[in-house]
Amino acid sequence: MNSPRTPDSTGASGDEVRVTAVVRGVVQGVGFRYRVLRQAAKLNLTGSAENQPDGSVVITAEGLPSAVDGLLEWVRSPAAPGVVESVEEHHSPATGEFSSFDAG
Repeated sequence: MNSPRTPDSTGASGDEVRVTAVVRGVVQGVGFRYRVLRQAAKLNLTGSAENQPDGSVVITAEGLPSAVDGLLEWVRSPAAPGVVESVEEHHSPATGEFSSFDAG
């Protein structure tokens, strides 16, 4: 079982990071967001995966750098459902705004 986080004044633990990734390809209607949710839970990440009108999925994930990197590695791997053509990622400090991971 994963241990709970220890938040700092912003609500995120000081060693956590945030990634916002725009995933393009055949990633809607193939269970992509649900599988991202499952992978994020395994990695103890918080955030969201949301379909966009242009057919892409935006993933926002916060957690330990190694876990965030693991999620991005999985997204780019053959294990991810659909066909991932590109992943555009932006890294920043974690904000602590999420309490869980949602595949809304």
